[in-house]
Amino acid sequence: MSKAADCTGIQAAEGTTEDRRKLAYLTELLERQLEKLRRYDLDGAVRLAEESHRFAERLAGEGILERPEYAACRQKIQGLYQDICLVIAAERQEVADKLRQIREGIRTLSAYGK
Repeated sequence: MSKAADCTGIQAAEGTTEDRRKLAYLTELLERQLEKLRRYDLDGAVRLAEESHRFAERLAGEGILERPEYAACRQKIQGLYQDICLVIAAERQEVADKLRQIREGIRTLSAYGK
C-alpha cells in the first residue's frame, strides 16, 4: 500500500480494513484535487471537490476521523485541506493582480483616447 493509501502508517491491527480504505480514498481525492488546482484545471478540481465533500460528510457522520487510531490520517487530511486553501488563495491573488493590470491598462487607453 502506498503512503497516501495507508494514510501515513495506519497499522493493519488498527481500525477496520473498510475504514482504512475510506480514509485512503478521501486522501486520494484531496491529492488529485490539489494536483488539478496546481495545473489550473479548475473544472476538474471542482468535480473532485464536490465528490470529496460528499465523501467527507459521510465519514464525519460515521465519526471515523475522530477515532484515536486515525490521528495521523486526520492530520494528513487536514494538511491537504490547508494546502488546497493556500493554492486557491494564491490563485485568487493572481487573478486579482491580473484584473488590476487590465483596469490600469483600460484607464491608460481611455486617457489617450480623449
